[in-house]
Amino acid sequence: MKTDNQAVKSLVNNVALVAQDIFKNRCIAVYLMGSLARGGFSEVASDIDIGIILASPLQEDDKSNIDKSRSMASNNNPEIKNKVSIFWGSVDSINGIIDAGRYPPFDRLDLIDHALLLTGTDIRSELIKPTQKELEISGAEFALNSLGHKERIEEFFDCARITQKGTVYVTKTILFPARFIYLERTGEIAGNEISCQYYIDNFSGHDAELVGYGYQWRLHSLPEDSSLVTEQLNKGLIELYHNFLEIYIERMRLYGEGSLTTQLIQWRKDIRPSLRTPQNALHPRR
Repeated sequence: MKTDNQAVKSLVNNVALVAQDIFKNRCIAVYLMGSLARGGFSEVASDIDIGIILASPLQEDDKSNIDKSRSMASNNNPEIKNKVSIFWGSVDSINGIIDAGRYPPFDRLDLIDHALLLTGTDIRSELIKPTQKELEISGAEFALNSLGHKERIEEFFDCARITQKGTVYVTKTILFPARFIYLERTGEIAGNEISCQYYIDNFSGHDAELVGYGYQWRLHSLPEDSSLVTEQLNKGLIELYHNFLEIYIERMRLYGEGSLTTQLIQWRKDIRPSLRTPQNALHPRR
């Protein structure tokens, strides 16, 4: 486990124990995922990601019991403020044979490539890796749903609203596009350190500077002077998203994803009024 924080370790172990207690012999395995498993965990901003594998068939009350596991573990460790995210399902649901559970392609790959077994039997050899196409389509869908809706777009033109929402909100707003670009270019998922450095190495301008600031803020929290954060967002945020959108519009076109392409193009139009034509966009290397 990539942390020395004993309270975080206690919470993680508590999730595993609670899951075993609730699901009994249906709990095949519990994994530690995300930055606690692969490195780069931030006590300021990281989620605590856990994976739970259940025996088939999945049952109607599994989701509510997963929620119960999360709540019980969090209540037992109130000093930990990091969000606890639990991914769950059976081997069949994770492999897409049935539509159930919660294991998006990005997190399925993270489970297969980086997770640490906490308890139970390691079943990762039975899992099917998502294709790069699956990962990129899922990334586009996530971005549209979480980062491209009306309220978010309005914030692009009033970045103080982003700053006011705190470290986690600010840094996720900045770092998600960099991670999606890293995925598209390499076919791999990586922590924020690697994906941010990739962006900084391959782009130049206020957007690259913003990514660098975003990574540091993720580690150390936002500076006390919030105007400094808003200033950097005003300088680099739209160019960062323009670069991300240019890349993913082309990818969705290549995949024949007409609806996603149209939605991404509209998103690009929505942020364009205050955008100067970027000179630093990295052309896809194929």
